[in-house]
Amino acid sequence: MSLPRLLKEAAKNLFKKPATLPFPKEDILPAPGYRGLHRVDASKCISCGLCAIDCPTKAIEMRVYPEHNNKRYPVVHYYRCVFCYQCVISCPKQAYIITETRPPPVSEKEKLIGEPIFKSEIEKEKTRTQ
Repeated sequence: MSLPRLLKEAAKNLFKKPATLPFPKEDILPAPGYRGLHRVDASKCISCGLCAIDCPTKAIEMRVYPEHNNKRYPVVHYYRCVFCYQCVISCPKQAYIITETRPPPVSEKEKLIGEPIFKSEIEKEKTRTQ
């Protein structure tokens, strides 16, 4: 591209409106049926591992929790998850809590992990909201 042509293009674009819209300050609500973060209610989970077996992206890991009688619970790695909800469908006890919450922005993807929710956490959450 020649210099005069380049200067002409730069001058023309200098007075144009921006092509993008400013990012909204308010949070945009998700569309109905949006598949957001999902976690396991440990009180309903029977540790069968069907969710981990059925997960097409292998985003669910069965992890042993020594503080809870060495029982295995599913841990969701959201950075691998495609939110197909196959785990929710395959769970025989409907132990998954589904939400319309979007994953939070993080600097390291490995921090996007959904640990199971234990009874003590549910009680803490109830007292915090009251």
